[in-house]
Amino acid sequence: MLNSKRKMDMQMHSHSGHSKPRRHGLAAAVAVASAAIVSPALAGSALPPPVVSWTGFYAGVHGGWGWGKSEFRDEFNNAAFNPFFAYFNGPIAGGQLGYNWQQGNLVLGVEVDGSWSFTKGNTSSNTAVITTSTTNGVGYTGLATATGRVGYASGQWLAYAKGGGAYARMELSTRFTPEITNYNRELFGAVGGVGLEVAFLRNVSAKVEYNAFWLPPETLRWVTVDSTSEIKHFVQTVKAGINVHFNGDGSLPR
Repeated sequence: MLNSKRKMDMQMHSHSGHSKPRRHGLAAAVAVASAAIVSPALAGSALPPPVVSWTGFYAGVHGGWGWGKSEFRDEFNNAAFNPFFAYFNGPIAGGQLGYNWQQGNLVLGVEVDGSWSFTKGNTSSNTAVITTSTTNGVGYTGLATATGRVGYASGQWLAYAKGGGAYARMELSTRFTPEITNYNRELFGAVGGVGLEVAFLRNVSAKVEYNAFWLPPETLRWVTVDSTSEIKHFVQTVKAGINVHFNGDGSLPR
């Protein structure tokens, strides 16, 4: 009986002795695994955000909306409607190509862009009411700019202002004469704007931009009614676009 009890005590002692190293080994494994998981997270939180370089060429597409008005003054107009305005609005779509150079937070660049324009409208009074029965209509079929840009970069964000030359192709229809007369006008002026761009994928960024166009006034001579009209144009656009950058793998964050 005593021998049996001693054997049982020895066996229990033996099992208990083996379990201690196993428990220590398991604890060590958990500690190593925890360190492997936690260390990168801690290291990542301590690292600075990815550095974005805006230097290099880029190309992209955009879409948006254009609107504005044309002011008409004519010596034979009724005083209550002199001047009167033709209001217009509609969608635009096109593309852009440019180059940026970054030094610290300062970003300088040049850009050319072009848009198909479907901005149309008309009115026969000096109120901003577009009507279907009108004596005058204005539409823009094309817009283009060549500008310089200056911006401030902060990480993945770039805020910028731009300015330069502008081109617009305008269509004018009028009933100053008994019949409807259509004119295609090629206008060259200036443009200024502001924008905000963010790098969100590898070598890809998105932007929103506002532009105001200044187009020189025109003088039209109406031979049939022997009068002269002065026309001033005011055009604005807002657009959103996507740019692809060609400055290597390290340009934008993955």
